[in-house]
Amino acid sequence: MHWHFLTAWSKECNVKKKNYVIQDRKPTVLYHYFEDISNIPRVSYHEAAAAAYVVRVAKEHGLWYYEDDIHNVLVRRPGSKGYEHLPSVLLEGHLDIVGEKTEDSKHNFDTDPIELIEEGNILHANHTTLGADNGCAVALMLTLLTDEKLIAPPLECLFTVQEEVGLLGAKHFDASLIQSRKVIGLDAGSEGVFRMGTSTKFEMTSFYPTHREAVHGIAYHLVVDGLKGGDQGAGIPQERICAIKMTARLLHYLNKVMDVRVVSMDKVGKSIPESCDSHIVLANGEESLMFRIIEEQQKLIRIEHEDADPDIRVRIEREEPVGDMLKKEESDRLIEAIYLMPYGARNRKLCRVDEVSCSVIMKKIYTESDGIRVFSVISTEEMENGEALNEEMQTFMKHWGFVIEYVNLDRGWQWSKKSEIRDVMIETYKKLFGKEPKVNISHGGNDCVVLKEKIPELDMVTTAATYVDYHTPKERLYMDTFEKVYMLIRETLTNLTKA
Repeated sequence: MHWHFLTAWSKECNVKKKNYVIQDRKPTVLYHYFEDISNIPRVSYHEAAAAAYVVRVAKEHGLWYYEDDIHNVLVRRPGSKGYEHLPSVLLEGHLDIVGEKTEDSKHNFDTDPIELIEEGNILHANHTTLGADNGCAVALMLTLLTDEKLIAPPLECLFTVQEEVGLLGAKHFDASLIQSRKVIGLDAGSEGVFRMGTSTKFEMTSFYPTHREAVHGIAYHLVVDGLKGGDQGAGIPQERICAIKMTARLLHYLNKVMDVRVVSMDKVGKSIPESCDSHIVLANGEESLMFRIIEEQQKLIRIEHEDADPDIRVRIEREEPVGDMLKKEESDRLIEAIYLMPYGARNRKLCRVDEVSCSVIMKKIYTESDGIRVFSVISTEEMENGEALNEEMQTFMKHWGFVIEYVNLDRGWQWSKKSEIRDVMIETYKKLFGKEPKVNISHGGNDCVVLKEKIPELDMVTTAATYVDYHTPKERLYMDTFEKVYMLIRETLTNLTKA
């Protein structure tokens, strides 16, 4: 494996480099940094090499830096000449990525670079996540830190780790090192969309105790996949469906005319489940009828969700039994509970009906020897709506025989009516692009929540390039939006010298 490093500042050089995939986009250095970081494997908990790259760039440009014991990196750049005395501004993003790939991909996230594919205005990877979340932030910060022509106040850039597994890097980082009190986060929103706060999360783990009996009947491997999945905040407003619930729907309809038992149901991931892997037993019934019902349901689901999620795929094949099956009553109750479990949008605001203010998803399900665990997440802008839905969810789960093991309240970053940094960025956007940006609340978690908890007086706003279907192998970056966000942040920093 070979990593390509920028060895010196390039003044927007027009020299094409054969080892870069992206040759004809501007600013050149922005994409070179993106490709450099893409060449370094950096899934969560494995960010050391990416952090070393950031440190190397800082050293080469004579910038102050600090790297902690888990590889968070803070880099400082002095203010431009005449603006050294101004209060500093912090930019923030994370080094780690979610490693998801298609079933047929041979990619190894521990050793292989991301293989980039440019198709017109779209950048994507070869059957894996792209890492635009949050490689765009890393590349943008490095570009600004090393830009000799940038006019800006003193600049701090925080590159965190383990963001995708619970904001652990930001939680670990010593926030007393941060000098800035104005923050631009680069991991929430999209081009033309600014976030002024984040939602509160209710995270619940429930356990369904089971008893088993020896298999009698025919064993099958059942896979539901092909769905778009994606982040809760982005996917639920687009009516993305859940592979776990679709699996339960199939089993529900089968059980109306035959006896189908669950052996296992599994999906462990970060987002709306785009697939679910199950093992079942046809204890009593006709195989041909089972196949017909599954085919009919697959067709109906595709019709029902043709605008949002039309590509569901159901595969079923005979197999040797992989374990004992659940007893009938427990299997039936599990299927019905998952089939009926609340899911999706719960509340919308009339002033912005295209957005969801409160939602719930079933994120994970996994089978153990003595039962099955389900992990669900409620995301809400208003605490009252979240508390009401949380009570409903707990009541529902208990009714169907689940034991509530754990409920975690993850309070969001509460927005402020007054924000100088937000106002400057809004005005900058209007002058650059001739229109108003959309400003709202983020339903995804991001490091700004943790920073706000540690330093309550922070004045924050976030945005990002437009990348869709992130956390999935279908992740795509719209490259023009990357360039526009770079222009916006660069000009916003310049305008802060005039504020």
